[in-house]
Amino acid sequence: MARTPPPPAPRWLVERLRRLLADEQVAREDELLARGVSRSGVRCRMRSAVARAADALGYLVGATARAVDRRLETLGLAPPPLDPPPEVRDDLRAFFGHTIDPAEVMIRRGHVPAVPHRRAFALPGLIYLGADAGIVRPRGGGVERPRATPTLVHELVHVWQGRVIGPRYVVIALVEQARQGRRAYDWRAVLDGAVHDRASHDRASYDRAPRAFPVEAHAQLVSEAYAHRYGFSPAAASARRSRQLPAVEEALAGLRAGRAPTLPWRAV
Repeated sequence: MARTPPPPAPRWLVERLRRLLADEQVAREDELLARGVSRSGVRCRMRSAVARAADALGYLVGATARAVDRRLETLGLAPPPLDPPPEVRDDLRAFFGHTIDPAEVMIRRGHVPAVPHRRAFALPGLIYLGADAGIVRPRGGGVERPRATPTLVHELVHVWQGRVIGPRYVVIALVEQARQGRRAYDWRAVLDGAVHDRASHDRASYDRAPRAFPVEAHAQLVSEAYAHRYGFSPAAASARRSRQLPAVEEALAGLRAGRAPTLPWRAV
């Protein structure tokens, strides 16, 4: 019962966000060059400036969504909240290494009223599960007890990203979905690409510049690892899976330690 990736975000919205960030970047770069800052210094400062702008935009989107959710609650239009039973909360805390507490997140069973799609999504402090149940009893798990669904775990990873990486994850996720569609969730392709890059670069120089693990692929990796662990889907044996197992374990270790995931197979 692996999570089916949702359709990509509206392209017009992502293009608008991209243009806003690009305009801010160009203006800031011209300002720094005019002040005599070196181009390497400009690049470093620009990365920081873009990250801050993305954090501000992600925070604004999250704050607006929470305000709308509270208004829907007041009007009696919000979907019902999901209150995970104690054993499910304990399982999630253990799986995340207590880096996130589901009791601190507003989780709703359903989708936004008057919005036609039924996809799940997560913003800082808020999860809408769409058509997903959130809590089920997996078949063949060997233990008759309720479990969080892989979709709920995927969305909780996004909440975790918001706390560890910052609210910018919202903007990054939208850009990834617009550019790659469903391929944004293919963590296996991400890891295979990292191995290829690692082999084609000098190891010392590559280690000095770790790359961020794409946020959607990271969330999908964690949710599928959860699904295998708790009996939602069988663990397929293959040479490719054996090669990827160290990367999966590294990603889970970073999750429990509260470290932002990077490639290849490292967290900083």
